[in-house]
This record gives sequence, C-alpha cells and structure tokens, in this order.
Amino acid sequence: MALLEVKNIQKSFGKTEVLKNISFSLEKGQVLAIIGSSGSGKTTLLRCLNFLEIPDRGTITVGGKTLIDGADSTTLSDEAIRQNRLHFGLVFQNFNLFPQYTALENVTLAPTLLKKGTPEEIDSLGRRLMEQVGLSDRLENYPFQLSGGQQQRVAIARALALSPEVLCFDEPTSALDPELTGEVLRVIRGLKDKDTTMIVVTHEMEFARNVADMVIYMADGIIEEMGPPERVFENPQSEKTKAFLHGAQSMF
Repeated sequence: MALLEVKNIQKSFGKTEVLKNISFSLEKGQVLAIIGSSGSGKTTLLRCLNFLEIPDRGTITVGGKTLIDGADSTTLSDEAIRQNRLHFGLVFQNFNLFPQYTALENVTLAPTLLKKGTPEEIDSLGRRLMEQVGLSDRLENYPFQLSGGQQQRVAIARALALSPEVLCFDEPTSALDPELTGEVLRVIRGLKDKDTTMIVVTHEMEFARNVADMVIYMADGIIEEMGPPERVFENPQSEKTKAFLHGAQSMF
C-alpha cells in the first residue's frame, strides 16, 4: 500500500481554479519532484497537503488513514486540522525561522510545545538533528548569524523534529545564492539515503533528474505529465512538458 495517496484534489480561490483533480501516490522512502512554471499550482498543492489550505474536494490518505475525504473538508475542526498537519513537515523557501530563538531552540520548539518527550530527550533530539544537517557547531547562533544555506538547513532539522511521514519542500533553494544551493541539496540527498519520503517543489532540474524517483510536471492546475525522471526528461509525451524543459535548459 502507498504511504501517501492523493485523489482528485481540487482547490479554487474565488472563481479561479488553482488545482483541478490532482491525483498521485507515493511509496515510503520515495522522492517526488514537482516542476512547473510559476502559477501552475505547485505551492498550493503543498499547502493543501500540509493543511495550510483546505482542499475544496478530494481525498488525502497517509499510511492507510484518511485525513480528508471527498466533500467533508468544510466540516474539519481546528483540532483535526492540527492533527492532520503532524503527518507532514514543510520547509519553506524563505526559511521562516523564529528570529528570537537560537538555531537549536528553533528545532526543539514544536516538540517542546507538544510535549513529545522530556526536556532532556527533546534537547538530545535537537542536537542530533542539527548534527545530521551539519550544524552541530551552530547550536547557539541566532538566525541573523547564519547564512541563508545554514538557515535552510536549520529549517530542515526543524521540520524533521516531529518525525513526519512525508517531508515537503517548497522551492528550498530559490532564496539562496548559487554557491549555497549545493549545501542544501546535499542535505536533501542525505535524507533520501535515510529512507525519508519527500515531496520537493523545485526549479533545480538536475536535482529532479538525479534524485527523484518520480517527477510531476504541473501546468494550469493539472498534472500534465508524471513518471520516472528518465522518461519525463528524456521522452516527455506532452507538448507543454517539452516546451517547459526546453525553456529550462536554455536558461543554463
């Protein structure tokens, strides 16, 4: 059984349809890369998966548990939404760290508030995650004392702190200078080696080609193309996919 199943997700803002019957599934440990132009619906899809937006229709199932089913979205309580969010971690493109807390405190804040262990256990978890992202020497630094790449790595550690089943990234390198992009992508590659299930919205085509198990190309709120990276990149079936990839290649 797939770890994540998404069926017929729809989302509109006013009269604008942003997501139109989005469906896909993801096995445990797989990496899904979502590519596409701005305005194609990529970020809205991630926000729906993380329940920052509530889909108008559709079904989201994680580990066999249905989090939202069909037209029941309007009946979800605030507590149900909070519980649903715990299945997903989200790393934002602009880090969104709390400036008043140290790097370690940013990582341990959510487990502390949710009482996910003793203070000693949570501190140990935070230090272990900071070591995992290569920042064990930056525990007491505040966000303004860190580079963009370091802040994004803290954000990744923070997202991992609640052990989500699916870790989502929204353009994790788009706010970084090119020389800092590599350090973040290396951390994400390392997570793949640890069997972490991930959805990565990205404009890094080489990363999508080399790291993802499956690639989705979105256009105009629909999945225009979906398949293993070798097929999507080397033998795309959709004319829109071909045009997008040709444009992306011409930029480099």
